[in-house]
Amino acid sequence: MDTVPRPAKLSRLGPPGLVVAATFLAFLPGLWNGFVNWDDGANFLDNPHYRGLSPSHLVWMFSTFHMGHYQPLTWLTLGLDHAIWGMNPKGYHLTSLLLHAANAALLYLLIHRLLPRIAPGLDEKKGRWAAALGALFHAVHPLRVESVTWITERRDVLAGLFFLLAILAYLRMHTEEDRGGPRGRWLALSAACFAGSLLSKALGIMLPAALLALDVWPLGRWRAGLRRRVLLEKGLFALIAAADAAVMLRAMGQIQALQRAEGYDVAARVMQGAYGLCFYVWKTLLPLDLSPLYLLESRMDPSAAKYVVCLLLCVVAGVILMLLARRRPGWAVAAFCYAALVAPVLGFVVTGQQIVADRYSYLSCIPFAALVAAALGQAAMSRWRGGVAAAALLLLGGLTAWQVTRWHDSITLWSHAIRLDPGHTVAYTNRGLARQLQGDLAGAFADLDAALRINPGNADALMNRGNLREQKEDVQGAFADCDRAISISPGLAQAWSNRGRLKLLRNDREGAAADCSEAIRLSPGLPEPRAVRGLARESLGDAAGAAADYEAALRLAPPEWPQRTNVERFLRRARGPR
Repeated sequence: MDTVPRPAKLSRLGPPGLVVAATFLAFLPGLWNGFVNWDDGANFLDNPHYRGLSPSHLVWMFSTFHMGHYQPLTWLTLGLDHAIWGMNPKGYHLTSLLLHAANAALLYLLIHRLLPRIAPGLDEKKGRWAAALGALFHAVHPLRVESVTWITERRDVLAGLFFLLAILAYLRMHTEEDRGGPRGRWLALSAACFAGSLLSKALGIMLPAALLALDVWPLGRWRAGLRRRVLLEKGLFALIAAADAAVMLRAMGQIQALQRAEGYDVAARVMQGAYGLCFYVWKTLLPLDLSPLYLLESRMDPSAAKYVVCLLLCVVAGVILMLLARRRPGWAVAAFCYAALVAPVLGFVVTGQQIVADRYSYLSCIPFAALVAAALGQAAMSRWRGGVAAAALLLLGGLTAWQVTRWHDSITLWSHAIRLDPGHTVAYTNRGLARQLQGDLAGAFADLDAALRINPGNADALMNRGNLREQKEDVQGAFADCDRAISISPGLAQAWSNRGRLKLLRNDREGAAADCSEAIRLSPGLPEPRAVRGLARESLGDAAGAAADYEAALRLAPPEWPQRTNVERFLRRARGPR
């Protein structure tokens, strides 16, 4: 008799329990990871606004475009984390892991409900284990590490939760439709969950296209008499997606590194898209050398061999899938859903520093899990084949656990990135900053000098090296680095603030106040330029203006801000005796 080999103890959990337990174990090392200097600082360590669930915190969460994202539901979960854990990163990691484990269970349910249509006649018991193996293939894959282990990417796992619930509610709507039951409530629930996903992160914005593909196959709803209804349903989802797209375009306009379509060669965009389509498939098959940042070349050459090969592969794969669409509709639908879900992050509309990113696979690669489950369900599952499947999942889980440890701290993370790409200027810059914070000034100088040798126009590296030179009392060298950073990147608020501080050291009070005012204009949430401008104003005899700046700095800064005690003393001095 064909059986799937299962260890006695794990079999007691049943397929869903096994999926949750294995997912949790694969990512368990992440509980000992900390915050990393890859947006975690700006999002959490330097940001007091999410730290609580008071009315003022909630207003901020639902109105902010902080760091170029609109994610109020994600901020709610992070505010709850702070209420429970404070600034202990273990609690934040635990919440992300629990959400991911819940997503693994939901993915199991989704695949289990689709399998009877994908593979008719499949034995129920075999179908449950095939669904479990497919869900695990996705959940414990190393490509999921960035989304689960990077605290900033809480938005991925939360968006994934609502995304999967939206599809499950949609499937229930279809079931009620076949029975003649109340379908409207399930459609409304699906749309509401879709909105919840987009309010966590706009990663699943192309869900309407994926649902339409499911309507064609395997649900079979794209037929005479139902097509009008199907299109009206998708219109509801499209309206929600369009509203979110408008909000997100406004939010992303705040990102300095963003490149819009009008400033980027069309051929380069197409090649970048083809590369991305191939990248996530390739890394799904061979998940090695995963990096926190795959840098986009400053001048992309569309004729480079890797881009031409990827474009040809996409064309060939598309032709093959169209030719096999009638015989293998599952392949065509899975490929369409994958391409639709990943399309918004392929660089066609906007792009950032990265050409691709592991986190973009969190939702887009779900169709691969369904294909794996269908293949396992339709195959004669002998002990030998079951053993191979179990071994493959164990290998994936081991690679995932190893990749999780790469995110343990900033130095470990960026050292890993440098090993993968010795010319990674951003990795050297960020590792240099981490070393500076640890007091390793020599190591920090070496890293920042390396970053500038690779890219002399790296404004962040110049700014950070200026800070180091200031620490070593080289004010002239610090000023030169800050000045150059501003000339390269005039929108870098911290560089204006730093130069204002240096001007104050030179007794250029008016210049210091002007630079700090520009920093405040560029980034109103920074406390430091307000404190420095307060000192400049105080020295110019404007005690009231200085007090206002000190008060604003203390209000904006987190409680553990290193300068808090000094600024409180300055404020008392500016207010004078009472």
